[in-house]
Amino acid sequence: MTSRERVLEHITKNPGITFRKLAQELEMGIGNLQYHLRHLERENKIVAKKLGGRKYIFPADFSESYKPLMIAISNESQRKILILLAEDEKNQHELAEKLNLTPSTINYHMERLEALGLVRKIKHGKNVIYQPNYDKDVLIRIIREYKPKIWDRLADKLIDLTLTFRGEEYD
Repeated sequence: MTSRERVLEHITKNPGITFRKLAQELEMGIGNLQYHLRHLERENKIVAKKLGGRKYIFPADFSESYKPLMIAISNESQRKILILLAEDEKNQHELAEKLNLTPSTINYHMERLEALGLVRKIKHGKNVIYQPNYDKDVLIRIIREYKPKIWDRLADKLIDLTLTFRGEEYD
């Protein structure tokens, strides 16, 4: 398999991967990777989307409607926020408290999620409520299909939580 085929295969298996993570996982030099990505883009085999100083790379045939979710779930804090919002709308204080993050950190992530079109903010006086603007079933399916390591961690946490409620330990 050629280097270019390896790059394309890795992007196909990991849609929305960042440039740096792709270079790291393939153990490929930045210049070499840039060369192959330019060719793959010219051949219309991949597309790149820039957001917040990062470049996210997708196979050309990847669904446009899934791209924002893939970008968001690649960040752990944003993934957790989306999962919490899938339960019910929340305000900044509730999110900060549940995730043990500062309000300014929540604000940063909410701005990114808003830019991706994944959340709506509704002002109630001084209070801002965030609502999900995505299909919750699609979020779960994307996590399960494209981020199996994340899905495994979520399943492990659910098992731990269930056993904790029952007073048992799991190893």
